[in-house]
Amino acid sequence: MTTLRAERDIAADASVVWALLKDFHRIDAFNPNLSRSAHIDGTPLEGVGAGRRCELNDGRNWIEERVVDWRPGERYTVEIYAGTMPIRDVRTTLAVSPKGAVSRAAMQMTYTPKFGPVGQLLDLLMLRRKMKGLMDSVLEGLEQKSVESLAEPTPRRAQRQECA
Repeated sequence: MTTLRAERDIAADASVVWALLKDFHRIDAFNPNLSRSAHIDGTPLEGVGAGRRCELNDGRNWIEERVVDWRPGERYTVEIYAGTMPIRDVRTTLAVSPKGAVSRAAMQMTYTPKFGPVGQLLDLLMLRRKMKGLMDSVLEGLEQKSVESLAEPTPRRAQRQECA
């Protein structure tokens, strides 16, 4: 089993970052690796049991995942239960925590490569690097979207600006 971890400091309050994370079925709003994500009918919108289908930008690969652990304001863990990726037994955790004036976003993934010894060799030669790059880009997208949301006027701010 392979375990990878990525972290990133974000110049936004943890509640701002969590607001993006908790919109579970809309991960495509900040994950640049996806062309689309959608809620799976019959599952909750958030919390344990929530499900989503994600289509990757390559136009061929997709995954379906469900939440197996949900800690409001802190983190959630999903498992991929269907898809076309060359990995199995996948669990991914996305988390945010306050760190002084910024937030620390973290992502951890564990998986087992498919295809036995050949898959293990491919994991060592290229898959780990590819997966780590995907994780880094997710956190970069989360940072960008979090900072952008701080710059957007709230309805109250917009109303004040109109009156001025």
